Amino acid sequence: MAIAMTRLAGLLGDVRAASVFRYDVHDSAGNRMDTAKVILNPAGGYVAVYHSDEVCHLATSTDLMTWTHRAVIDEPATQPTIASTGDGGLLTAAEFNDGHGGQLRIRHWPTLDALLAGRPDREFLAPRTLSACNEGTPSVRRIGLDADLDSSWVELGFHYHRDCRVDRQALGTLTGFRSWAAARYPELDVAVERAAAAVGEQVRGNIGDRDHLRYLGRDYDLIEAQGRRGDFATWRVYLHDRAAGTAERLEVVTHGGSTAFANPTATMLRDPVGRDALLVTLFLPTEGAAPGEAGSLLYLVPVGQAAQPPARARWSAPHGRPATRVGLGQATVDQQVHGSPKSEA
Repeated sequence: MAIAMTRLAGLLGDVRAASVFRYDVHDSAGNRMDTAKVILNPAGGYVAVYHSDEVCHLATSTDLMTWTHRAVIDEPATQPTIASTGDGGLLTAAEFNDGHGGQLRIRHWPTLDALLAGRPDREFLAPRTLSACNEGTPSVRRIGLDADLDSSWVELGFHYHRDCRVDRQALGTLTGFRSWAAARYPELDVAVERAAAAVGEQVRGNIGDRDHLRYLGRDYDLIEAQGRRGDFATWRVYLHDRAAGTAERLEVVTHGGSTAFANPTATMLRDPVGRDALLVTLFLPTEGAAPGEAGSLLYLVPVGQAAQPPARARWSAPHGRPATRVGLGQATVDQQVHGSPKSEA
């Protein structure tokens, strides 16, 4: 199984091998797509949730590169994620913070139209039980939806602010959209710390945002960790094999040679030409970013054969703003790039 993990790490890490990619991603309204999470759209195409400042947004796309802003889904909040419930419904979770410390806010939307209209049929604001200061960066691990939401359960990963000093990992389960139970997840922290030590590094800052991926029948976690507290240039990404309990640092290689990476997500999906593919997003903090690469990075890595012969697509910038650095495979187009914010990991 170590071979599968090594292959997956290679797929996730080499941005240069992506079939398409975009640095400094913005939506059609000019919002930064920070900490974007992309899934298949129940209505066809793709949907992404992300934040810009303290507002969480939703956009749709048909080609994974150009994103049309559709709705505000939460505020004041950051670090949103989204998952399909399998029955046409959608689940979102975000780090809600009205100035009294972060909390997880989980919402269920019966349809995409309900989400676009801002009409959740259930909502739950999880009480902080592990930290007096902050709990956030939610990620959906599993969903159990039987007859109705009253008998449903949702398992999430998140971080808690240990001793109000550094972020560490936790798991929580929401049952029936009314009962919340959370516990620390030290095994994941230890796996990341050991993986850092294996390459001569230490984790003295946060272990924060993460996402979950099932690949070749195994469950993996992509997770960020910070070498030095407060130093955005020391963010790194690790791949964790849940069954083995082991992790390794992901060697991310960008076109310009950026060195700091945070807020990882990965989704297995069908790309616009019918191939099985990994859609990966990362946040590249200004510190450690190569010229033109700071901000949110989105790239697509095919892992299967096309259902039909691929057509060479042409990517364009959203209407009304200069194009960011985009590319189709190895052919890149360097155009005007706006300044990028620091990571909000």
